[in-house]
Formats: sequence, C-alpha cells, structure tokens
Amino acid sequence: MIDRSLTSCYRPPRLRILRCVPTVAVLAVAPLLGCGPVEYISQVGNKAASAVSSAKLAQADRYAPYEFTAAEEYLHKAREEAGYAEYQDSIEYGKKAEDLANRARAIAVSKQAEAASKSSRVTPASEREEPTGAGKRSEPE
Repeated sequence: MIDRSLTSCYRPPRLRILRCVPTVAVLAVAPLLGCGPVEYISQVGNKAASAVSSAKLAQADRYAPYEFTAAEEYLHKAREEAGYAEYQDSIEYGKKAEDLANRARAIAVSKQAEAASKSSRVTPASEREEPTGAGKRSEPE
C-alpha cells in the first residue's frame, strides 16, 4: 500500500475546508489590528502637522498665541502617546491639535486682514490738505 502524504489534495473536500479556516480567520483579523497606526499616521502625521505648519506660516504664534501654543503642545502629546503605542489617545490629541491650529490660523488671517484694512483707511494729514502755494499762481500786483 502506498502511503499518502498529509498534504494531499485528493482528500475529501470537507477536510480541505477545515484546513483553510485558520488562514481565513487570520486574514480577517489582521486589518483590524493595524487600524491604530494607520489612522495615527493620517491624523497626526499628516493632518495635524500640516495644520500647525500652516498656522505658523500665517504668523499665528504672533496673532493667536494661545491657540497656536495649545496646538503645538497637543501635537507634541499626540506624538508622545504614539510612542507608547496608545494610538487612540494619540489620534484624539491629533484632532485637538488640528482644530486649534485651524482656529489659530483663522484668527491670524482675520487680524492681518483687519490690520491691513485699517492701514489703508488711514490717510496721512499731508494727503488730506490742499497744497498751498505749489499749485496756485500768484498774480503780480
């Protein structure tokens, strides 16, 4: 009699299905385990970091120091929590950092626009007065 190997594909179909169950289970669970780091990279690495960067470019550290400093600190805390593999906490801190950075940028842009409109409305006294002597001709007496 010929010994058949255990990995033969000539076994009954129900035995072949049982062999596939652990593989399918691992493949179904694997993506769920990786969601924390993937969402962390999306939220903290991309969204929050770019929001803080754009706020800095808008001079939010000068015009909205509270919101900008809070955004920077939340971003720092998000990265720290990710270092301890606390991805859900990290993502929450990243969302707060993004929100505060966007708010700081909006405040900075509005204050800069307000300052620009004030400076264009104010005209120097020399422009309001009529020129004396320069545009008029004096008649000989």
